[in-house]
Amino acid sequence: MLQYPISTEESECRGCYKCVSRCPVKSIRVKNGLAEIIPKLCIYCGNCVTCCPAGAKRVRKDIEKVQRLINRGIKVYASLAPSYAAEFYGSSPAQIITALKKLGFAGISETALGADFVSADIAADLEKTPEPTAFPETGQRLFLSSACPSVVMYIKQNAPAYIPYLNDRASPLLSHALFLRKIYGDKIAVVFIGPCIAKKREADQFREINAAITFEELKQWFAQEGLVPEKIEANDSDTDFVPRRAAKGSYYPVDGGMILSLKSYQSFSAVSNMVVSGINTIAELLHGNLAPEHLPAPLFLELLACSGGCINGPCVTRDTSAIMRRAQLLQYAQAADDKLDPNTLRDGIVPKATLTLIEKPRVEFSVSELRAALRKIGIYGADDALNCGQCGYEDCRSFAAAMLEKRAEKVMCASYMRNMAQRKANAMIKTSPSGIVLVDKTLHVLEANKNFARLMGKEIEELYELMPELTGVNLNKIIDLVDYFEDALLAEIASSFDYDIRYNKKVFHLNVYVIEKGEVFAAVINDITAPQVRRDKTVAKARKIIEKNVQAVQKIAFLLGENAAETEAILNTIIESHSQGT
Repeated sequence: MLQYPISTEESECRGCYKCVSRCPVKSIRVKNGLAEIIPKLCIYCGNCVTCCPAGAKRVRKDIEKVQRLINRGIKVYASLAPSYAAEFYGSSPAQIITALKKLGFAGISETALGADFVSADIAADLEKTPEPTAFPETGQRLFLSSACPSVVMYIKQNAPAYIPYLNDRASPLLSHALFLRKIYGDKIAVVFIGPCIAKKREADQFREINAAITFEELKQWFAQEGLVPEKIEANDSDTDFVPRRAAKGSYYPVDGGMILSLKSYQSFSAVSNMVVSGINTIAELLHGNLAPEHLPAPLFLELLACSGGCINGPCVTRDTSAIMRRAQLLQYAQAADDKLDPNTLRDGIVPKATLTLIEKPRVEFSVSELRAALRKIGIYGADDALNCGQCGYEDCRSFAAAMLEKRAEKVMCASYMRNMAQRKANAMIKTSPSGIVLVDKTLHVLEANKNFARLMGKEIEELYELMPELTGVNLNKIIDLVDYFEDALLAEIASSFDYDIRYNKKVFHLNVYVIEKGEVFAAVINDITAPQVRRDKTVAKARKIIEKNVQAVQKIAFLLGENAAETEAILNTIIESHSQGT
């Protein structure tokens, strides 16, 4: 069974929803609090991989697959992305080639050769575009690059109206693989090495590409074999790229690099050009007010999913700044020829072949369905919708649609969980057989239940009737227990303090809890002069509630949600126990 390029390590996922927020196509389903990839929606841009604080998003490892090809005696050729010059900036091309051959590769070739083939082909088409004054009203005015597989997938799946504007060309990688097979025979294997996860998707689709490994994987492989490229003594007689070095296709890994490469083949002066990098920026462009038919002149757009280009891909080692990586790449590309010679170009193959569209069901929900979903998270009108984005979706309506598609759970809504937590806390306080009071650092009451007033005496009980929950009352002025808060007020960490005290001819067990250091405190009081069995049940259950919930009120909404069911069960047990005791 094929493993998809990105997966979730469930044991590592912390349910923070950061990946949902960063995913431009919302291809992540949250189930039982865990975020999992939806392969049919994923464009493999790698945003979820780079943003996950727990490292729960894993990129498929294909090293063993490549090693099996080599061990079977197949001649394996490496299609090395030109961004290697930025990734292995301390090593010369000869050292990298030597290191790769030590791993068993038969030859090392630059993916940028395929980029040159694509550039020459597209530039020739653009050169044929007529001058703006002669541009026919029905002619094509917008041209979108198809070199980046993540961009191609995004457009095909999420902006299908722009599919006709894609330059329907094979990617540089596929063109390169076809070229290598033409030169060295179809029995070879071609393995891509670079910073891109989406190339693994290409390798899965096109038989001409046997595998794709990332720079991270390559460095792991080097480490396993004890190879340090920058320390290798290269053999000058066998350290050339085959069949030759690429030309200005080497510029492709930086934004604007494709346009530079195109212009080295043709001027296409009748067509203007622009660069848009970053998948979110591209999404904004395509879903904005871009109207191709209203463009004043033909426009070629170079689109790159990674902001700044492939040198900032999801699987680069970020031990240098983006500026340094760009500088290294530019220096490397500047040394290349302006364009390939006619003989090499003649062998280039650039078929009309982009990644195929993965059909996904398009579901439209009615207004009534969306309203029903919103009501489940406490949104009954426009004023209730915060659109805070903490769930990972841009607004509450999008979140409701995701819930209906079973991609999201209502516990992802921070507002809903906060309100539910407050209701649970209120229910716990009001129904607890214990006396409970919450105070601030000045010992003014934030909230108290009726049992607290009853235990404190008739006068406090009467005051409670006049001032429900005693909110705002200074505890110093109504009871003599304030001294027991001193330890809590001085506590450096959230903790609790236990006391057995005599008050109004009764013996109380007092628990004082630090809810928020130096700010909020809670006291739980139980009458231990009650019958022993009843006292044990009440105190034990009350303690369990406080430990699991009073402090949890201050935690994030998701954690509160985890405790909700258990809270209700414990609370019901205490109430039943208390009722039976009376």
